[in-house]
Amino acid sequence: MTFGSRRTILCLLLIALTIPIISTDCSLPAVTGQATQWREAEPVRVISQSTADWGRILFDDLNGTNTNGLRIRSVQGSGWISGFQDFDDILDVGRKIPWPDEVYGQIVVRHGDMVAFFKGLRDFHPSEIYADLLLDVDVSQSQVYVWLMSGGNGTTTFEITSLATGGTIWRDIIVGNGVTQQVRRVMSPQGFFHAGRSENFFVIAWLSIAIIVVILLNFPVLELLRRGIRNVKRNRKQRPRR
Repeated sequence: MTFGSRRTILCLLLIALTIPIISTDCSLPAVTGQATQWREAEPVRVISQSTADWGRILFDDLNGTNTNGLRIRSVQGSGWISGFQDFDDILDVGRKIPWPDEVYGQIVVRHGDMVAFFKGLRDFHPSEIYADLLLDVDVSQSQVYVWLMSGGNGTTTFEITSLATGGTIWRDIIVGNGVTQQVRRVMSPQGFFHAGRSENFFVIAWLSIAIIVVILLNFPVLELLRRGIRNVKRNRKQRPRR
């Protein structure tokens, strides 16, 4: 086998090893019972359209300890898309925001990661809000959940979309039935990660190695080494014996 053919085989082998890494799928094989594994998700936009007087989506459990598998890492932006009218219209977005809950007829103050709006009691004018978030997701759980809450009247739509792709990750609706509602909604943690996304560090590392090896293989390094070894052996044989 000539040096050129060996070099071609090495190049093809290197390319074959690099391709699977570039097309790595980022699906998350979550296994229950494992230790908590928080991972930063891709940026998302939370949108809420509502005719209710107030509503919230809670990225937390009711005790504020994030055992639900979701938590807000940071807020990149938020605001009213439509429907803002006066000083009574309030938008709360962030971590561990206090909110009132009724337990056995008494009002208690809880804290949680949330996106919430309040338009004033019995103010049912249509409105739309948004919040751009970075979320942490516990990928050790097979399912994560949020709490949806709304007033007694009006219809509220909650939607989570990917800012990277524009696709909808999750969507649900609460229809008013005359009383305050708190409903839990489960979802897969895989929806918060773009399938097929490359791990940049490993891709860059492997491509760098591939480029270096290809450059080296374009020079007859091995052949030069063989020639040097042959010359050394030839010189030894040609030396006069004493």
